[in-house]
Amino acid sequence: MVDKIADFPTLPTIYTSLLEVLSNSRSTVQDVADIILNDQSSTLKILKLVNSVFYGLQSRVDTISQAIFYIGFSEIKNIVLTLSVIDVFSNTKSLTYFNLVDFWKHSIAVGIVSRKIAKLIGIKNTENYFLAGIVHDIGKLFFINTFSEEYNKVVKYALDNKLIIWEAENKIYGFNHMDIGEMLADKWQLPATINHAIKYHHSKDIGSGTPETTLCVHIADIIARIMELGNPGDNLVYPPSQEVWEILNIPPDTFAKMYNSIISEYRQSVGILLLK
Repeated sequence: MVDKIADFPTLPTIYTSLLEVLSNSRSTVQDVADIILNDQSSTLKILKLVNSVFYGLQSRVDTISQAIFYIGFSEIKNIVLTLSVIDVFSNTKSLTYFNLVDFWKHSIAVGIVSRKIAKLIGIKNTENYFLAGIVHDIGKLFFINTFSEEYNKVVKYALDNKLIIWEAENKIYGFNHMDIGEMLADKWQLPATINHAIKYHHSKDIGSGTPETTLCVHIADIIARIMELGNPGDNLVYPPSQEVWEILNIPPDTFAKMYNSIISEYRQSVGILLLK
């Protein structure tokens, strides 16, 4: 498994080039825009996303330079990273018991809800919350991409025995998609908060001292399951950590009040991010 991860593809050139430009303090908005403009698909998706209800900007954005001006370097970098991760797995095929489109829809929903929870609890810089939701289950994609037949049996076992997939993984493999996802995040040098959310969003020890990103992804995963937005590979809703609920101090009826905005952002984001 470790060898397979070592041999796994790196992130697309657009992301690595963007990181290089952003690491130079002398880089300008145009320098960053030029990197993105070299990739027509990314350019189109970024402009659509920035003009969607996800950002709710008052003015229409027509150029990448304008997009950078309105949402900033960090947010642009995270959108490009999101597109890059999806691109790495673009040739991965669904399994008999695991639909890839439904998986991505679930991941997008988790990203949207994570970001909304972060804003609700007063987090000022919420750039990483959407990304954390998008990639929280990338370990599953590694299994599907690398050991498809074996993983199809794991998913079937989870469905037949009414287990959350990570429980079936632990039972059969002795490790799970969170462990593998963390290793993949290390390979790709993802931000530490993203790495932590991937590794611990299902942890039974989640609670005090846990980064807010992980706490938000934990709750968002459950909310996406309850709302049946996509499918993470099993059909179960597990109870949230009571400690996480108390730490975040989410008011009653929060998600009922958010329902329409979640659905609106979800539909637009799915249409944009999963467009070939």
